[in-house]
Amino acid sequence: MRFNISTKLFLGFLFVIFLNIIYFVVVNKLSYLNIYTEILKRQEQVKNALLQTYNIQKDKKRSRTSFEAIGKQESVTNFKQTSLLMRQVIDSIRNELDVISHLDSSIVKKFIIKNPHYLNHLALISTLKKIDENIYVYDNTFLKMALSGKHIDSLKYITDEKGILLTAILDSSDQKITILLKTADSLIDEQNKLAIKATESRIEEIKKMTLIILAIVTLVSIGFALFFSRIITYSLRRLKESASQIGKGKFTVDSYGYPHDEIGDLAKAFQDMAINLKNTQEELIKSKRLAAIGEIVASVNHEINNPLMIISGNAQFLEMYLKDASEDIKERIKTILEETERISRVTKKLREIKNPVAEEYTSSGEQMINLDKSY
Repeated sequence: MRFNISTKLFLGFLFVIFLNIIYFVVVNKLSYLNIYTEILKRQEQVKNALLQTYNIQKDKKRSRTSFEAIGKQESVTNFKQTSLLMRQVIDSIRNELDVISHLDSSIVKKFIIKNPHYLNHLALISTLKKIDENIYVYDNTFLKMALSGKHIDSLKYITDEKGILLTAILDSSDQKITILLKTADSLIDEQNKLAIKATESRIEEIKKMTLIILAIVTLVSIGFALFFSRIITYSLRRLKESASQIGKGKFTVDSYGYPHDEIGDLAKAFQDMAINLKNTQEELIKSKRLAAIGEIVASVNHEINNPLMIISGNAQFLEMYLKDASEDIKERIKTILEETERISRVTKKLREIKNPVAEEYTSSGEQMINLDKSY
């Protein structure tokens, strides 16, 4: 498959961008800082709601004290209103705890039972349940006292079915509510400490992971740059050596081993250029050789044909003059004419040679032009 240099660079940049995307995804998955922030914010709301519950309980106690002192129904009405408000606050606390539990479970999906934050959360829910139970007892006991219809002087002597004084039950429930609210407040403070500690730990993890990912991205980027530049410089160095060899007259350029890109195309162009230069050089040498042969042939023809014409003319004269000579002399004259004709044909062939064909004619490797094969 062919990849241009621009494509390789583009893929390299895409790879670096991909590593950065992985970096952001990993950091986002590791952080969960926004979840811890939300948990801390809701736990602060729970703390404020517990404080509000404590203040409402004090208002209810004042309404109770006022009712026990003067027996006004207005105090009962105030008690009912504050009691309703307290239940609304308790419900809001319960809702906030449910959200916190969901957020906490989204962070620690495995081994959630071993999570200290979750264990503390269970203790907080249990405490809230006890607060709700004691509030229910406190409210019902007070309303039972308010609906008894007895005179204020005898309110402190009213008992329940078991004979326990209602005032004692109210005092006990109020004391338990106060203690449980303080316990819940302590648990919320502990929850905040755990969340802050987890946040700090997560921040440290993010720092380490950030350094590791940045180091990996840097090393991979440097490695890619070195690898890519090495491929280019190695190919260019080979091309430089090939050009140097061509300059020395060695036209052996091999395009094998180059990458399939613009550099590979350049190497192939170098190889074609070397072949063309070699062919051109051979043609030039051949042309020079032919020119030299032509000059030699012209000189040889001039130097041979002139005496050859004299020899041929004298031989013809002797043939005509010695008609009555012996057959041996006639045969010799005839041989002279034939050989001069043969020499004339040879010089004629030499003049017509354009593509000489040389062949070895001795075992030492010496060559001569084959006139029968040359054309």
